[in-house]
Amino acid sequence: MYALTSLLLLPILLANAQELSCSPEATDPCKVPYPGGLFVFRQRFEPDVGSDFGSWGIDGLDVLSCDTQSPQNTTAYAPTYTHEQIGSFCHKSPLFGGDSGFNQAEKDWAQSEVGEGFEEVWERAWNTAGRFISTFNPKCSTRPKAGQGVPEFFITLRKLHQTFTTAQLLAEADITPSDDTTYSLTELTNALATGEYKPIVTCDNSTLFSVLWPLLVRGRFDAGTFEASTTYQLPSNCPSEGILYPPSTTIPKPTQAAEWDILRRPPPRPITLTHDESRLYYKSQEQEPKMKLGLFKDYEEEKDETKEERATKQFHRDEL
Repeated sequence: MYALTSLLLLPILLANAQELSCSPEATDPCKVPYPGGLFVFRQRFEPDVGSDFGSWGIDGLDVLSCDTQSPQNTTAYAPTYTHEQIGSFCHKSPLFGGDSGFNQAEKDWAQSEVGEGFEEVWERAWNTAGRFISTFNPKCSTRPKAGQGVPEFFITLRKLHQTFTTAQLLAEADITPSDDTTYSLTELTNALATGEYKPIVTCDNSTLFSVLWPLLVRGRFDAGTFEASTTYQLPSNCPSEGILYPPSTTIPKPTQAAEWDILRRPPPRPITLTHDESRLYYKSQEQEPKMKLGLFKDYEEEKDETKEERATKQFHRDEL
């Protein structure tokens, strides 16, 4: 009986034996993320994606130093990869469960604000966050391989997204997208707070924009359990009152396509004469009298004047 009880308690004892990131005991970078053991999981609201109530998608992850709470981006533990390589690693991994799981994982991410595709968004997420997590160091594995840690990183983010059901938590508190109703920062924060998890709400001016979840991990990033961080300090940039949770602004597509009658152009009518062309009389145009150019006209007038003067002039006879 004692042996059976010990076996049942073994998983619990092992879980409790795992070190918590950012704790004094967390010094082995292969067992727990160190020194970047503080994580901020970001979700962003997109009003024009999904249904009329919008959609909350994964916006990324921040890896911060436990001591300074600044970005841990100086020491990389895994190489950088292109979006083609990242897509190949994830698509081939059994963690995604084939094409359907891979496509669904892409849909969980918020669309890029600068027109990038999901592949480029994943590339930026890995190269700015994933490769700076110490437990993804190939040296921590007995059989390192190319792309190690890439599928595990994105699957872990998807699990966090499924854990923090932001849209459901807000709806349960009667907070839904509306163009004529505003909410206070306290109402939003209280609706999202669950147990020790107290997220940080951010706004774009006075419009709800994203939710930040400060986290610690007990054990490896891809195999441990996440807990709320109570030491992370970041004030919200939202106003205390008048926060808008906007609905979709996209015009819905018509349910039934309109049908139009085909316009047919009538055939051209044949050209027929209703009279006899041979019996018609056409008045000829009178020719205008020919006019002399001004140059010749002046010359002729001057010539006539000379003749007239010679005719009237008297010549005196010179008699010797």
